Amino acid sequence: LMIPSAIALAGLGAAAGYAISGGEPSLLFETCRYLLLIVPVLTIVGPLLLPAADRSNPIRMLLLPISRRTLYVAQAGSAFADPWILLMLPIVVFLPPGLLAGGGLAAALVALCGGALLVVVIIGIASLGTSLLHLAVRDRRRGELLALVAILVIPVLSMLPGLIGSGRHRAPQNGRPPARERLAVPPAVAVAGERAFALLPTELYVTATRAATLGNAAPAAGALVALATTAVLLHGIGLFAFGRVLDSPGSTGARRAVPMRAAWGRTLPGLSPGASAVALAQLRLALRTPRGRSILLSPLMMFVVVAVIMRRNVSGLEFGMFSMQSGLSLASFASFVCLMSVLPIAMNQFAVDKAGLTMALLSPLRNTEYLAGKAVGNALIAAPPALFCMLAAFAAFPGGSAALWLSIPLALLATYLLVAPAAATFSAIFPRSVDLNSIGRGSNAHGLSGLLGMAAFLLAGAPNLLIVMAATRLLHRPSLAPVFLLLWCAAAYGLSRLLFIPAVKVFARRRENLALIF
Repeated sequence: LMIPSAIALAGLGAAAGYAISGGEPSLLFETCRYLLLIVPVLTIVGPLLLPAADRSNPIRMLLLPISRRTLYVAQAGSAFADPWILLMLPIVVFLPPGLLAGGGLAAALVALCGGALLVVVIIGIASLGTSLLHLAVRDRRRGELLALVAILVIPVLSMLPGLIGSGRHRAPQNGRPPARERLAVPPAVAVAGERAFALLPTELYVTATRAATLGNAAPAAGALVALATTAVLLHGIGLFAFGRVLDSPGSTGARRAVPMRAAWGRTLPGLSPGASAVALAQLRLALRTPRGRSILLSPLMMFVVVAVIMRRNVSGLEFGMFSMQSGLSLASFASFVCLMSVLPIAMNQFAVDKAGLTMALLSPLRNTEYLAGKAVGNALIAAPPALFCMLAAFAAFPGGSAALWLSIPLALLATYLLVAPAAATFSAIFPRSVDLNSIGRGSNAHGLSGLLGMAAFLLAGAPNLLIVMAATRLLHRPSLAPVFLLLWCAAAYGLSRLLFIPAVKVFARRRENLALIF
C-alpha cells in the first residue's frame, strides 16, 4: 500500500507544482495543503494510537562512547519510519520539480527549502512528542491517569460540541419553529484564531510557496524564517526533553501512603477479620488498577452525558422502548448500569488476584469467609458510583415520590444479593487469566461467564421491576413499593444464603484448578 500511495502522492505534488507555477490558484495545490495539514496531528497522536511505533530505548546506549546529541539525532531520524511522514515526503519532494517544469525557478528553490524545513519541523514534533510520552508513562500513576483520560474523558469531550450546539426543543411560537441560536464569536477571538492557524508549519510552507509563485519575495522569506525558527525551537526543547529521558529512571512506582495502612486493616461490620481483609483487598484492587478505575469512572461519565442531554431536551431522552423524563428514571438507569459495570471483576473474581489467589488458598481462611469477602468487596466497588448517580440525579432533577426514590437502593440490594452466589459460581467454573493493568479485552472475564453474569443481573432485577409496577400501577400506592421491596430484600438474603451453599461446594472442588491457571 505504501508504494502505490507514494507514487500517487508524488504525481499529485508534481501536478500541483506545475498548476500553480503561473501564480494561479489550483485545486490540486489545495488538496496537497489539506493533506499536509493532517500530518502534524497524526505526528502528535500517533504514539498514543500506535504503541508499536514507539522509538527504541536509547538508555543502554549510554554505556557506549556516543554523545547525547548523536543519540538524539538517531532518535529523531527513526521518525522517518512513521507512515504519515513517509507519505508526506513525495508531496514536498516532487512539488519543486513541478514548479520548475512550469518555469518557476525561484519558486522551485523556495518550495525546496520550505519542504526541507517542514520535514525538519515535523521530525522535531515527533521526537518531542515521543520524549514527552516516555516521561509521562515512566510514573505508573501518571501513565494510568493518561490511559483513563484517553479512554474515558476524550470520548465525552468529543460529544460536548454536539451537545452544546443542539439547543433545547422549544414549542413553536405563532406556528413557526423557533430560530436556531448561534454562538457569536467575538471578532478579536476570530482574528487571533486566524493568525494562530497561519503560524502552523504546514501553513507557513504553503504561504512561502504561494508568495514565491506570485513573485513576493518578502512574505516568502518571512515564512521560511518562521519555519527555521520553529525547527530550532522544537529541536532545542526536544533535545532537553530527550536528556531528561536519559537521566530519569526506567520506571517509578506508586508511593505508598503509610496513614492509609490502618484504614485498609480495619474489620468491616458483620464480617470476620479474614472476610473483611478479602473484601478490602478486592476494593483496593479496583482502586489501584486501570481496569478497576475505569469500572468506577465509566458509569459516572455515562451519567454526566445522559444528564446533560436531558437538561438540554425538555422532552426527555428515549432509548428504544425506554424513556427517561425525570430524575427517578435517570437514577434507576444509571445506578443499575453501575451495578452491571462490575461484571469484568465480579465474574472473574478469583482469577483477578493472580498470585494473591494462591496466598489466599494457603492461608487459614475458610471457603465461606473467602466467598463472603469477595461478595462484599464487589458490592463496595459498585456502591459508590451508584450512590453518586442517585444523589446527583436527585440534585439535578428533584421531584417525584420519596417512596420511589427509597425503592432504588432497596432494588439494587436485592438484585446484588441474588447475583453474588451466581458470580462466585461462574468465576470458579470459568476462570480466565487477565491483566487489570490494561483496559480492553485482555482484562475482561471469560466470555461465557460474562454472558451468564449479564443474564443473572437481568433476571435478578426483574422481580424488583414487577414489585414497583404492582405497587404503582395495580394498587396505585407508590408508598407500598419500599415496603414490598424491603420484604423482598429479606427473602433475597435468605435465597442468597441458600445459593451460596452450592457455590462454596463448587469453589472447594475447583481450588486446585484455580491455583494452576497462574
